[in-house]
Amino acid sequence: MSKRDPENKEKYVIIGGGAAGLNCAETLRQSNFTGEILIISNENSVPYDRTLLSKALPQGDSSKFVLRPADFLKEYDIDITFRRTVEKVDTKDKRIYLKDGAELNYDKLCIATGSTARTLGAFKVPGHDLKGVEVLRSAKDQTAIKELAAKSKSVVIIGASFIGSEAAASVKSFYKDKVDVHLVDIAKVPFERVLGKEVGLMVKSMHEDAGVKMHTEAQLARLEGNEDGHVTKVVLKDGTVIEADLVIQGLGVTPNTQFLKDEVELDRWGGVICDPFLQTTAKDVYAAGDICSFPNWQTGDRMRIEHWTVALDQGTFAAFNMMNKLVPYGEIPFFWTRMYNKSIQYVGNAMFFDEVHIQGDVKEKKFIAFYIKDGRVLAVSGMDQ
Repeated sequence: MSKRDPENKEKYVIIGGGAAGLNCAETLRQSNFTGEILIISNENSVPYDRTLLSKALPQGDSSKFVLRPADFLKEYDIDITFRRTVEKVDTKDKRIYLKDGAELNYDKLCIATGSTARTLGAFKVPGHDLKGVEVLRSAKDQTAIKELAAKSKSVVIIGASFIGSEAAASVKSFYKDKVDVHLVDIAKVPFERVLGKEVGLMVKSMHEDAGVKMHTEAQLARLEGNEDGHVTKVVLKDGTVIEADLVIQGLGVTPNTQFLKDEVELDRWGGVICDPFLQTTAKDVYAAGDICSFPNWQTGDRMRIEHWTVALDQGTFAAFNMMNKLVPYGEIPFFWTRMYNKSIQYVGNAMFFDEVHIQGDVKEKKFIAFYIKDGRVLAVSGMDQ
């Protein structure tokens, strides 16, 4: 890997201190870029493996999830600044404005700001702002949840998709009968839209077999708290009352792109419109990770994928193209989820499918599922195969 050459006055800035941002910086050095590299991060520490926050929620230590230690970044002259937020980017003047009042210029820019966890406040659920109502997106969030879970007798998780299900599985696996775990979701079958009904029912049975209490087809009425303002109950619209010492919100995410309004083109969900080289509609500005809306060469449709391996890959490809290598991004998406020491792996992307063909036995947790649309296999998931 190369290092900084003081004679090279080019400055490449990366906004976002996650997997995509780190991989972009590292790939630039691997590709012999000798100019200045600066990562602007709103985190408190060097980049870490965010996927472990939910998979090892009650026992994990984010300081041990570090992807590259500070010494590595220092050795290869990758500068990183912490606890700083970008307020605006002027893509015409190539200038970045930070919330603390600082300003800086760039020659090329990679935006890898990831996502923000959606909260019950977005749905105006009464009691959403009570103490003990948490999200899980950062190491700081995990620390807060760990401390609360250790003192809890009943944990309620709202949302049974990836974060919610992994959180439920990790809390129940760690505390077992010491803590009641409730998983609340509006859908009848968790994961049905993504993994199909059969696989979704298998996940549901895994939760139930472990002792997680499932509340499906459930809608929230309100959260209630005590005189100290701490959550004590989750009330559903059917009248069900669930005792709660801790509520974890697993309601999905929204892309962190508000500061880019009017500077680059965004899609209706807030994703950054990119070409096959991950360049935005602004010259010398690239995007990677959760925020990146890119063309899928297989279907011609645009995709925005909020998964770890995609963020890593896109950080690499953004770096290639910042260096004018003109390498189109066309990797096949891959992700995995892990619950109760069992992993489901998924390759491809099937936003919609009209048939799921199963090989093996889903109930025995040994299967391959093919997701088919108009006679074409768009994605495959599997367990223990």
